[in-house]
Amino acid sequence: MNLALICSVFVLAFIYSFRRMSDTDLWGHLKCGEYFFTKGSILRTHYFNCSWPDFPYLNHEWLFQAVIYRVYSWFGEYGLITLQVLLILSAFFLLYRILRLYSDNITLIALVLILGIVASSHRFALRPQHFSYVFLLYYLFSLHAYQQGRKRFVYALPFIMILWVNMHAESLWGIFVPAVFIGVNLVRNALVSDKAQMPMKTLLAVFACICAATLLNPFGYKTVIWPLLVMKEQFAGVEELLAPTSARYLPFWIFFALVAAAAVSNFRKLDPAWLILSASFAVIAWTANRGIPHFVFVSSPLLIISGELFGIRLRKALQLPAVIRFSGKLVFLVMVMLLAVTIVSSPVYFQKYDNISYPEGAIAFIKKHGIKGNVLNSHPWGGYLIWNSYPDIKPYIDGRFFHKRFYNEYYHLLSAGAGWQDILARYDISMVLMPYSAAGVGTLNDRLFSSVKWRLVYWDDICLLYLRENGLHGEVIGQFGQGFVNPDRQLYDYSETDPGILAKAGEAAEKNLSQTRSYRALIVTANIFFNSGRYAMALERYRAALQFEQGNNAWLYFRLTLCSRYLGDVQRAEQYLEKCLLLAPDFPEGQRMLQEMRRLRSA
Repeated sequence: MNLALICSVFVLAFIYSFRRMSDTDLWGHLKCGEYFFTKGSILRTHYFNCSWPDFPYLNHEWLFQAVIYRVYSWFGEYGLITLQVLLILSAFFLLYRILRLYSDNITLIALVLILGIVASSHRFALRPQHFSYVFLLYYLFSLHAYQQGRKRFVYALPFIMILWVNMHAESLWGIFVPAVFIGVNLVRNALVSDKAQMPMKTLLAVFACICAATLLNPFGYKTVIWPLLVMKEQFAGVEELLAPTSARYLPFWIFFALVAAAAVSNFRKLDPAWLILSASFAVIAWTANRGIPHFVFVSSPLLIISGELFGIRLRKALQLPAVIRFSGKLVFLVMVMLLAVTIVSSPVYFQKYDNISYPEGAIAFIKKHGIKGNVLNSHPWGGYLIWNSYPDIKPYIDGRFFHKRFYNEYYHLLSAGAGWQDILARYDISMVLMPYSAAGVGTLNDRLFSSVKWRLVYWDDICLLYLRENGLHGEVIGQFGQGFVNPDRQLYDYSETDPGILAKAGEAAEKNLSQTRSYRALIVTANIFFNSGRYAMALERYRAALQFEQGNNAWLYFRLTLCSRYLGDVQRAEQYLEKCLLLAPDFPEGQRMLQEMRRLRSA
């Protein structure tokens, strides 16, 4: 049973980590890795961008970029997925080894590991941090083992640091963790007798070598302090730097509450070095959710030690028979397997890019029509654009930017602040690729659509593509450009009735629909047919759009109701309206119409 429990833990870790390329920065890392192998040097500027191509880039992840590019060039996406899974499994295997230093209670260890896996799973998409997980856990394991008299593991730490400092700037934890451990134990040694003291000479010598190893990278000491520099430049809106305050972080809240309860209830029996480190990484985790896995790794032994203490007291009090203990393990195993089945059976599991929306259709449109130039883009799409379209397209921004003054300009552009056109002209930006605007919030999309200098040439369910009328894209603008219907703001309330405008809008919408079979393109064309009185054509398009929504759009059912009613099919109209009211039961106009149609049918 114990073996089955441990296997279930790693099956769960495998399932959570077995996901397709989903980190938006990974594409940029691949391009930087390609640059390393084609140019023979480490990228040191924002070379791929049209905004600040010469701006210094402290590329502390260059070795990670080289590794993943070589893996991708040899094995493709599945090679990267394999690397991702292996790193996560290695990390939790090392955590398992740490926990076994303190307990033989496999059920307790499995419970802590599963809680840690679920709490950390939002950070399982491949990125340089994965190597930091493995390196940090080896550091933790070697220090825990050193504390128990096994010194041989610490000798590898300086060599690991040489890799770590070239993989990721979280190598700073490779200095911080042993420094706290050494500091606390030096103080402790000063307060206890000679026989109770922990030998520190070996560890101090190793720590000196670790500090020296941190300088063996292309950027010297700057790599070591880079996280501290970034903290000064942190900006709002980057998901991984936000505090874990939303409900999606409930597993972390539970894990943190258990650690806090364990620390308070067993404060005098827990090692002060690990208490201090757990508190430090708790602050980091609550500051930015990217720190949650580190907190899990550092604090899990506290849960094991506290659980052991509680278990001893519980066994003495209850004297549970073997059959009850076995039944408890079996129930626990079944619950873990049910969780695994729930994850795998989800319809979105292992879908392309882990269900992240990228402007694939727009990129295909751009390539098909030979569009080239500088593009203002949404931040998460920067790396994707670099990987898929550089050098024909040079994006404004990607995930390597961490500077406040740059983001001040970026957010000013997104809100179409004063002088937005001057900023676009400064960088010679001839196209804008943006997601749809939030309701009730004025955005750059609004200004572009109403501007005489820009034309909307493509839209789908993900993005809108605008081109500047500067002579470079005249043929594409002439063929696809339009300013008669705005899918960003007029998707559900297009009220135009002028026959001339409807004809031009219909022509533009049909051209767009010929480029992409999207939900929004279908809705736009259906609205135009509806306003033109061509209800049969509108009905066909609304039905096609409903397939994208899988029957979960009350507005579409109401439009189908209207089309069917105008076509004289009262029975079909009533069926559509009933489905509409199932989704929107408080829709007064629909209730009145349903009563009217039932009276008509009765008559």
